[in-house]
Amino acid sequence: MTLDQLLREQGNKLEAAGVSGAEADLHWIVGAVTHFNRVQLIINKEFILPQKQIDQIRQYVERRCKREPLQYILGSQYFLNLKLKTDKRALIPRPETELLAELCISMIKREYPRFKEFRLLDIGTGTGALALGIAKAASNVRAIGVDISYEALSLARENCRACKLEERVELRYSDIFSGVENEMFDGIVSNPPYIPSKVVDELEPEVKDYEPRLALDGGEYGFDFYYRIITNAARYLKSGGFIALEAEHFQFDPIRDLLKKTEQFTQGVCISDYSGQSRICWAKKL
Repeated sequence: MTLDQLLREQGNKLEAAGVSGAEADLHWIVGAVTHFNRVQLIINKEFILPQKQIDQIRQYVERRCKREPLQYILGSQYFLNLKLKTDKRALIPRPETELLAELCISMIKREYPRFKEFRLLDIGTGTGALALGIAKAASNVRAIGVDISYEALSLARENCRACKLEERVELRYSDIFSGVENEMFDGIVSNPPYIPSKVVDELEPEVKDYEPRLALDGGEYGFDFYYRIITNAARYLKSGGFIALEAEHFQFDPIRDLLKKTEQFTQGVCISDYSGQSRICWAKKL
């Protein structure tokens, strides 16, 4: 079977299954199996594929037709410049979360000398994306990534070893701040569960059927974790330290109101994502 024939065959299957972005996903799958880049996929349409590769591609497409996320099928996702292992143990890192990491990296590099250690707490670390991405980009960062999921922590540790950051990134079990009592940080970052409970079951099958609900469900209004983080954060932040949170656009007014109510932080600043929606809120401890 030629590459072109296989692309047509499997493309039709993905479209029939209602997979969004079927063509792009198929190219990712075929590229991963054949090691062809996008240009090679175009110019090698008459290439006769080995049966082993055909079988592997069909197996991956079958999984994708069942709406399993592409990142779980291929087993990885890039975050900043890091290739992270991804599977059902943790939420898949999103491009929007890279904005949160880039904000933290920018503030650290602008306001903290490279020779001065910066202690970072990543709450709800999941794959370890934020802690690892920030530590990789800023060599003075020593991060602690915490999570309530032992499965997520096991995945984060695998990623930490793969990124060779074990000396500067520690992973701990912790229910928000329970595992870091009496410790102080220069920055706190979090992409916590923020989807209202009743909305989780209305999400795309790729999310609601495969990604861990523990990493999605933010309580009745999607605000449970923001409340717990913001009302306690000042106890763990040094003066002038920052808190940076990812959220949905409708949660920013309550987040800023809560920051103001604590009387411990500067006014919350909101940053929009690539689509123009408010996505990140940050403030500094007074």
